[in-house]
Amino acid sequence: MNPTNSPWLHQLERTRPVDTLKDDIAVDIAIVGAGIAGVMTSYFILRDTKKQVLLIEGGRVAHGATGHNAGQIVSDFEREFYSLVEEYGLSLAADAENSVRGAWILLEQIFAEAKLSTPMSSFMGYNGFTHVDRIVDELKNNALRLEAGIQISPIYISDTAPGLDEIPKDYKNLYNLVPHADILSLLETHDVQYIAVISEKKGCVNSAMLVEEIVGYLLATYKDRFMLCEETHIHEVTLERDLALLKAKEHSVTADKVILCTNGFEKFSINNNAGADIDVKFHHMVRGKIGYMAGLLEELKHPPVALSFYDQTAEDVESVVDPYDQKPYIYMTRRPYELEKNEKHNLVCVGGPDVSLDDTGQYIKEAEYSKEAIAEIEGFLHKTYQNSPKGDIDFRFKWHGLMGYTPTSIRVVGEEPKNRVLMYNLGCNGVGILTSIYGGKRISEIVGGTKLAPSLFDPRAVYKGSKTLSRKKRIHRLVAQKL
Repeated sequence: MNPTNSPWLHQLERTRPVDTLKDDIAVDIAIVGAGIAGVMTSYFILRDTKKQVLLIEGGRVAHGATGHNAGQIVSDFEREFYSLVEEYGLSLAADAENSVRGAWILLEQIFAEAKLSTPMSSFMGYNGFTHVDRIVDELKNNALRLEAGIQISPIYISDTAPGLDEIPKDYKNLYNLVPHADILSLLETHDVQYIAVISEKKGCVNSAMLVEEIVGYLLATYKDRFMLCEETHIHEVTLERDLALLKAKEHSVTADKVILCTNGFEKFSINNNAGADIDVKFHHMVRGKIGYMAGLLEELKHPPVALSFYDQTAEDVESVVDPYDQKPYIYMTRRPYELEKNEKHNLVCVGGPDVSLDDTGQYIKEAEYSKEAIAEIEGFLHKTYQNSPKGDIDFRFKWHGLMGYTPTSIRVVGEEPKNRVLMYNLGCNGVGILTSIYGGKRISEIVGGTKLAPSLFDPRAVYKGSKTLSRKKRIHRLVAQKL
């Protein structure tokens, strides 16, 4: 078994031939990257406009981050809601959260319109915490959500949890005290250190299968307006005032708009002949992390679930050098999985260990799996998951994937301010499925000429946040030097 093979690609069945770019071509819209972001962007532009779309992929559809993720659907940001409010204001933060939550409805629309058969589960999932001060942060988030008129997620705290008297009285109506056994039951754990739970809507899907099926639908439905080129690496993008030229190895594409739906690490240059330099800014807009995941099979006797485990205090989170980066957490999903035809099991996937990359060129798709990562995952299962096998665990799948994190840990969706011919729907930030869907819909509205209100997903907001981040880092270093 290839130690980096994901269960999603193992399950993928392709019937299409590989079509590459065989001639120079001119189109309305060129989309670079055929993962979930590029495919969803294609879907909404084709559905909601009359534009012609060319989707270009350097490898094969869904074989990048989309085929090497945890398959978990959540509407979370990789930041606390209150930190978004502090930086962008309550209105923009609330609009962003509502937009991503609304992507659940968009996903259901896609399933209905395209008559998709890819299995998807949605249910109530749970986030577990070991320290009351981290729950206070979550209560602070919910207080602001209530102020903004956003539905809040229930919070349950053990009635025997240490530190209950540290919870501000203003938050007394934002949580419920329950027996400790109820906390452990919801988290399916025997680890008594977990004393609180947040309940929220989550889901599971094989995003590689989902994307492959949607591509088939687009090719069949929009034969006159949709083209797909795989194994076509774009090495240069040149922007003029009203068009873009994309150069591949032997041929080129001319487009009215080019939309980058990549993970941010493709080896191409961006030349802006109609304004200020973009290339350096773009290639510093996304930083990389290698995320490690593993999957084991168990009997098909428990329902689907998605769980996250935060074994950290608020002080731990605030001590991280990067103000936008939280300490790692472990997440787990369980869903039915057909390993071979008519051979179903539950697949339990666990992820969380990661390694930051200063140079994304360091990432090798075929690299051996980290021994430290698998030891951490196995240790977590033995300590925390009540249905964990005893002794050494037989992991059927071990895989890793490259995740793209923007400086603000917020997806970048919209037009490049220095040249509006260039657009973005990128930066998975660890939780990319719903944000990719929302980003695709927002891009289609911009392409269709809709005037949209400002959003914290706008590239300008990310650039602003990047400058704020740099300032915070400088302050952190000065404080550290004085200490």
